[in-house]
Amino acid sequence: MYSLIIAEDEYITRNNLVNKVPWNELGFHVDAQFSDGKEVLEYLKNNTPDVILTDIKMTSVDGTEVARFVAQHKLPIKVVFLSGYRDFSYAQEAVEYQVVHYILKPVVIFKLKEVFQSLREKMDEQRAQEQRVTEEYNHIVNYEKQQFVLDAYFGVLRHSEKLEKRLTLLGDKSVNNRLHFVKILIQNDQQYKEFVEYCGEEEFQEQLVNVLESLDENVEFYPITWRVLEGENPFILGVLWENENGSDYQISPSTIQGAIKELMPITLQIPVLYTMSTPKELVNCAERYGTGEGFDELMKNADYLSMIKEQNMLLASYLTQNDRERGLDIAGALVQNFLKGGIVYTQQQCIYTVIKLLEEVKNVDSLAWNQMSISCIDQNIFSMTESALLKAWLRQKIESIFDFMDSKSESRKEIRIKAILNYIHQHYTEDISLYTLAENVFLNPSYVSRLVKEQTGKNYTEIIAELRIEKAEELLENTDLYIYEIAEQVGYNNLNYFYKSFRKIKGKMPGDYRVKGVEGGNANV
Repeated sequence: MYSLIIAEDEYITRNNLVNKVPWNELGFHVDAQFSDGKEVLEYLKNNTPDVILTDIKMTSVDGTEVARFVAQHKLPIKVVFLSGYRDFSYAQEAVEYQVVHYILKPVVIFKLKEVFQSLREKMDEQRAQEQRVTEEYNHIVNYEKQQFVLDAYFGVLRHSEKLEKRLTLLGDKSVNNRLHFVKILIQNDQQYKEFVEYCGEEEFQEQLVNVLESLDENVEFYPITWRVLEGENPFILGVLWENENGSDYQISPSTIQGAIKELMPITLQIPVLYTMSTPKELVNCAERYGTGEGFDELMKNADYLSMIKEQNMLLASYLTQNDRERGLDIAGALVQNFLKGGIVYTQQQCIYTVIKLLEEVKNVDSLAWNQMSISCIDQNIFSMTESALLKAWLRQKIESIFDFMDSKSESRKEIRIKAILNYIHQHYTEDISLYTLAENVFLNPSYVSRLVKEQTGKNYTEIIAELRIEKAEELLENTDLYIYEIAEQVGYNNLNYFYKSFRKIKGKMPGDYRVKGVEGGNANV
C-alpha cells in the first residue's frame, strides 16, 4: 500500500477525491488532506509520502511550488498535478519538476483510476528493482565481509596498506564496527550423536550457522572454519560482526549458548569469545598459533597444523578464482607460518604446497603440466637458508602455476565445480559435512559453499538431499525393499527424517509409491 496526500483548495472537490475514489483498490492510502500548498510544505518537513496529488492553483502556495520543493530536495515522492487550466506553461513546469502526471478538471474518476493504476504499476516495478539492487548490494557486501574475515584471519592482510584498502571497499562505517571472535565447542556426547544421527552432519552445521546468523538483526555471523574429527569435540570458529547501527544485543557466552540451545538440543561451551573494537584487530587472532614453541611441540599443536592446512586450501581457492594477488599474499603468510618450525621444515612445506597445487591443476593439459611440474619442483630450495629467498622461491612457483592456468581456455571454476559435484554424487549416501567436502576437493569451505550456490543455484545440502530422494524414489518403484531399508541405503539413519525430507522434496510420502503394492498384497513399509 502506497501513502498518498491530497491538496485541493475547493472543499467539495477535495472531499470527493478523498472519499469517492476507491484508493485501497488502487493500492493507495490517503494519509492526509490539505487545502493549501503551505500546509503540504509543513507536512513534508517530517513526513515523506509516496505520492502527492495536488491542485496547481491554490490560495497561498500553489502546486508548482510543492513540486519545486520536492525536486530541489530530491525527495522520493511522485507528484501528480490536478488543474482546470489548459495553459501550456503549467505543463512545461510539470516537466521541469518531473511531475509524473497532469490531470485536468473536472476529474473523471475512471480516468483518475487509470492514471493511478499505471502509476502503481510503475512504482511496483521501481520498488522491485530497488529491492533487487539492495539485495545484490547486500550480497556483495556480505561476500566482501566473508572474504575479509578469511583473509584477515589466515594472514592475507598482514600489510597495513592492503588492510586499509579492503576496509575501504566495505564502506567507511565498517572500519569502526565491533567484531566478536568466537569459538564454539560442541560436546561429542550422546545428545550430539543423536542429533547428528537424526539430521546428518551437513544439516547440523547448516542449522548451527543459521542460528548464529539470526542472533540479532544488527549482528552478522561469518564462519572461519569447522573442525570435525572422529572421537573429538567438534568446534566452529567465526566472527560476529556488528553493523553500523551497533547492537543492543548482549553478546556473551551465556546469550549465545542460550540461543543455540533453544533450537538445538546439544551441550556446548564457548571457550573463546573476545571483542575487537575494529575489524583490523582480526589479523592478530591467529598469530599466536605455534609462536615460541619448539619443533616437537609445534608438530603436536593441532591449531597450528590446522592453520597451515587451511591456508593451503584457501590458496587453492584463489587459484580457482584466478585471484593472483590474494594467492601471492597468502603464500607469504604460509612461509611466515612455516618458519615457526625452522628452515628445514619451511623448505619441506614449500615443496608440499607446490605439489598440492600442481595436483589440483593436473587434469588441464597433461603434456604442458609435466613440463611445468618439472620446473616447479625445484630442488634448489634445499640450499636456501634465508627467509626472503624461501618466500621468493614459493612466490615464483605460484606465479608459474597462475600463468599456466591463464593459458587454458576452460574455466578453472568449471573444473572445480565438476570435481565438487562428482564427489557429492559418489558420496551422497554418506554423512558429508561442508568441511569434509572442502577437504576432499582441497578448497576453502566458504568458497565451496559459494561456488556451489553460484554455479547451481542450490545449497550443497539441497543437492545431497535431492540425490538421496531421487535414488529412494527409484528404489521404491523398482524394488520390494522395506522403506526403512531404502532410507538407510540412501543415507538416512533416521526414518522420521527420511519421511520429512521425502515429503519436502516430492510433496508426498514414500508409502504413496506403494499403494498398488498394498492392493496386491505386496507392500513393504
